[in-house]
Amino acid sequence: MSRSTDLETLVERLRDAAATLDADQPPIAPPIGDWHRRLDELRDRQEEPFPLLDPAAPSLAELLALDRDDETFVAGLYQHLLGRDIDPEGLRHYLAECRRAGRLAVAVAISESEESLQHCKQHAICLPAGLQRAWRWRKRLARLRGPGQRLWQSSLRRVTRWRKSRWALDAALCRLLVQEPNWTAERHQLATAILEMDDRQRHFGHRQDHEYARQQALWQQLAAWRRAGQPATSADAPRPVEAAAAAGELDAYYLAFEAAFRGPEADIAAHLDHYRGDWTRARRVGEHALDLGCGRGEWLRLLRQAGFSPRGIDLNATMVEHCREQGFEAAQQDALAALRACEADSLALISGFHIAEHLPFEALFALVAEAHRALAPGGVLILETPNPENLIVASYSFYHDLTHRNPLTPPTLQFLLQFHGFGDAAIRRFNPPPEETRVPGEGAVVERLNAMLAAPMDYAVTGTKAAPSQEGI
Repeated sequence: MSRSTDLETLVERLRDAAATLDADQPPIAPPIGDWHRRLDELRDRQEEPFPLLDPAAPSLAELLALDRDDETFVAGLYQHLLGRDIDPEGLRHYLAECRRAGRLAVAVAISESEESLQHCKQHAICLPAGLQRAWRWRKRLARLRGPGQRLWQSSLRRVTRWRKSRWALDAALCRLLVQEPNWTAERHQLATAILEMDDRQRHFGHRQDHEYARQQALWQQLAAWRRAGQPATSADAPRPVEAAAAAGELDAYYLAFEAAFRGPEADIAAHLDHYRGDWTRARRVGEHALDLGCGRGEWLRLLRQAGFSPRGIDLNATMVEHCREQGFEAAQQDALAALRACEADSLALISGFHIAEHLPFEALFALVAEAHRALAPGGVLILETPNPENLIVASYSFYHDLTHRNPLTPPTLQFLLQFHGFGDAAIRRFNPPPEETRVPGEGAVVERLNAMLAAPMDYAVTGTKAAPSQEGI
């Protein structure tokens, strides 16, 4: 029953939760920096396309920019040698010159212009010695006019071909050296933001543990009172008349909770279609199916359409009545008791959607064992539960349902099925969170963070009961 929320809403809810804690709860952590704003800054930061290691003394390799495209090269020369943005006419002209005469000729033409000489003098820019030598060659060969111009251009092209690889490597190295301090700062900023978010999550987890312990204590006290048939002693526990009235109200509350947090029945039915291959495989074995915790009956409807004779059980009387009103066979019964009442090898399909996280381990262990006994060879077991690989699910939305006990990791639930003889137990993940849940940016750290924040919100472990000779891990 997981639902994701964006990170800003999550932070606000954490603050609200902290503000409502009782005095005996853990102290509220001191305010932490605005990590979300800093991540936005990292995302929006634009890398300069043509940086120079030393703008006052650029190297020839940097100015030729053989590690960049022609347009970036020409625009960069305008910025560094003329001190302004390139105009469309100049861009068209020099792009054509790049194709005709080569980049070295273009760099010479721009650098020896009057505008460039004035800009370099004003800003104390020392032009590369290679450009100055190219000027001198051109002036000497200019006496030959046409042949001299052609000889000069062909010489520049030969030099460029000869030095192209070296210049490209030198330019790329200079760009790395320029940007390395920025990368170091960005890595530090991103790591700080992640650590601050981790602090928020850990502090919220402590408060959740405290509140969960209080809820458990109240439920245990109420259960003890019901067993003894005596009034509860705690001032926090409900009186007998209130408890009797609350039993039906809790069932109705949970039906409303399903609608609010799990979503409309039509949406859930669309999600359950992911299991078409599983029910198709099970239908070859037989038609009898048992759904543990049938809830509002979405799965029962799909099974009936697939040709099964499905039966559902649920502890919630309101849910059971809701299923019966739709014409389904449903009973108010404990899941383990329902399985134990089944004959061995009698069912083709057993399913439990979002019930495993409600059970203590001893009950879950027995449930999987009984499911294996009750299934016919080739029968299928499906258990779906919230996915704690998603950090927001594990630390926040899992606890929307106050009857949840603890998240179950996918490998643990998979091994439980394997231990009881489901040799082909497989993990399948569903329901990716909204795109806004992802942290913007690129890089290994951001990818690792998004792997935790944007992992699928639910997963299922499915297994098939093998023939007797093939059972076992």
